[in-house]
Amino acid sequence: MKHLQLTSYLVLDNQHLCLIDQRSGDEVKLSFAESAVLHHLVVRQHEICTKEDLLSVGWPERVVAPSSLIQCISTLRKKLEPYPEFSLKTVARRGYQVVINDDGLVVAPAVVSSPAQEPPKTSPKRTRMALMVMALLLVVGLVFVLQFPRIHASNTLSDWVWIESGKLKIGNAKGQTDVLASSKATNAELARWQRHFGSSYVQPVIADYKAFALTDGNTDSISICPGFETGKGCAGKDIININFPTTEKVNMDLPVFFELAKIMEQRIRYNRIELPTIPYHQGELTEHMYSADLYFPRNDQLLVRVDHNISVVYKDDSRGMFFASFCVTDQDCKTSPIKYDFEGEFVRYDAYIGDHKIDVFKVSTNSRNLHKPEVVTPAALPYYRELRRQSLSDEALYFYRFYQDEHSAAWVIPFYGHTVAWMKQSTMAM
Repeated sequence: MKHLQLTSYLVLDNQHLCLIDQRSGDEVKLSFAESAVLHHLVVRQHEICTKEDLLSVGWPERVVAPSSLIQCISTLRKKLEPYPEFSLKTVARRGYQVVINDDGLVVAPAVVSSPAQEPPKTSPKRTRMALMVMALLLVVGLVFVLQFPRIHASNTLSDWVWIESGKLKIGNAKGQTDVLASSKATNAELARWQRHFGSSYVQPVIADYKAFALTDGNTDSISICPGFETGKGCAGKDIININFPTTEKVNMDLPVFFELAKIMEQRIRYNRIELPTIPYHQGELTEHMYSADLYFPRNDQLLVRVDHNISVVYKDDSRGMFFASFCVTDQDCKTSPIKYDFEGEFVRYDAYIGDHKIDVFKVSTNSRNLHKPEVVTPAALPYYRELRRQSLSDEALYFYRFYQDEHSAAWVIPFYGHTVAWMKQSTMAM
């Protein structure tokens, strides 16, 4: 079957591996796997296709990791974004299914035609009716996007994919590490983080741990919770957040790093507020506070630390106020603290990266304040420039919370590109 009609105007050309928009003649190129997986889903659109079936269809006679299918589905969703009548649905723990909402599709899904044939002509009356329907759908779609910003934000999520987790070794401790990778990143294996920590270092430096790693193609960040317990989660103590460059191996002396980090955290504490535990609720509003230290080790540079805080106050389940602050310092205090904060309103909604559910916070800021330092070292300059750029922008900011337990939460924050931050969590009634 060379041509497969997906909607009243969108055709899958299996021979030439592309999607054809019959309205404009535009083509969207597909890989073999993308074409084969999409074809399989369409001809079985009333079924849920298992991951095993799709792997065998997309990569025949080959053994590939399940992450290849996740990446394939993510790329297909991105390529299908201009065609809202057609979407790919994830069915948790079961597989994937096609969803087609196109009243103009009056033919059976499987339409065979020769590649040399021209698309079937339609009558002027039917063409006018189709144009009117498309115009109405466009207006409805614009209203929906304006009222519910999830459409734009979810499009950005199609750039991300979860990679299979594995064990990373830090000192003599091993920890399960889940990797979140951007489509811009290549070779997102654990080796790109392991190279900074080494593999032959056997002295104990931390307890066994759980970790999340993220690469956006420019930097590789990792968040580590020592003493993580399955079923209980992270206690929120001694969490380590580190951001590495992708272009070089950082020569980490682990005992020196951990000792220096402890000194830096005790020396300047800008964002973290330690609150006593109250056994009863004292107000109608609750502020949810998240705090973390982020470290940016670089070869032949002073160690840079970013003290980061997020505060969220809900008005209802999906809206509220959002506050964030950053304080940048270096190990010798040569950079006077660079302080930056903003506040605004957020819209929160559920989204998915593969089968992983996440909370998306779209933040529209009301104010952004950068307190300029007197001195900035070369080590701190890139992070000052990042905050300066952000302070001059009026674009919405997106924060992704993908893990949460009683004492902590893990976020993707829009700082220095995208950085993963596992943060201690506390609440205060107001």
